[in-house]
Amino acid sequence: MMRGHIADSTSSLSILNEVYLKHVNYLVTGLSAQLQDCDRLAAEVHIIIIIAQSRIISDTETERLELLRDRLEYLSSTLAVFDSILDNAARNSTHQWHYFPDRLLIGDCNTVFRNVNKSLEYHIYWLDDFIPSINESVVSPVDAIIFSNMTSLRSNMSSLSKCLTSYKEELENLENWLNLMPTSTFDTKLAYEPPVATLSNFQSGGKWLDNIAERYIANYYSKKELAEMFNRNSDHKVTTPISRLYSDMKTSLFSKISDLIDEQEKDMVSFYSDLLQRVTSLQRYMFPNDTSLEQFMRRLSIWRMPTVNFQDSQVYYYLYI
Repeated sequence: MMRGHIADSTSSLSILNEVYLKHVNYLVTGLSAQLQDCDRLAAEVHIIIIIAQSRIISDTETERLELLRDRLEYLSSTLAVFDSILDNAARNSTHQWHYFPDRLLIGDCNTVFRNVNKSLEYHIYWLDDFIPSINESVVSPVDAIIFSNMTSLRSNMSSLSKCLTSYKEELENLENWLNLMPTSTFDTKLAYEPPVATLSNFQSGGKWLDNIAERYIANYYSKKELAEMFNRNSDHKVTTPISRLYSDMKTSLFSKISDLIDEQEKDMVSFYSDLLQRVTSLQRYMFPNDTSLEQFMRRLSIWRMPTVNFQDSQVYYYLYI
């Protein structure tokens, strides 16, 4: 059952990966690249602004300021159409809105998105005023709030980039987790060594019974003699070895079986708990009315408790939840 569910999970994951690569990856990669580019340029410009307060900066340094200003404006325009691009991609998805990560920005990521948008507008306007002034003379001391705001912008851009890639990371984590589930983990291997000495005594008792039975059949013993012999020797030769063998098996074989079942139960609980949590985490990114992943989980037979009739070769199920 668990091997089958691993295969089912891998199949569903391939659908999620296919939809992402065809319809979402280009947007995430392009926007993340812009954010990282602006982050690097902002770090350069931070130094240039400091230098501009003590000397006239070079044409190359001025070009870096202008480049940052243009990149910030381009980033702002991309963020403005982010939702519409994602909606169009979902509309053209091969699975028609299913298995599609509509909400790449979940939880605190929405706040980060708004902060970046707001901060971009502020910095574009400030650079529009600052750049013309540096060609005239050494600029006046720049207010410390400018550097603080630029640091916040860089931090938010870095966070937004992580937000955009979080869904892909969830897919990769699920894939890596499934790949780490070797089928041998679920093999029922039992290492058991029978109690040799006790088993030998038990087998000796069996041979004794066979011997007196053969001699009785050959008319060596009468019924009375057979009964007396069995009554006199059966405890020592048969009953005691049987009791000892059962006791040894109970403390060794049965305990090993019990440990094996307990271990198997822990593996199952751990596996299905992890699987449910991972699928639930992916569900957060889907459209509200997209229940594809939920339906996948509900179809797993683990949600039906198996009942076993040991006199029958079949295993029956009834609904558990």
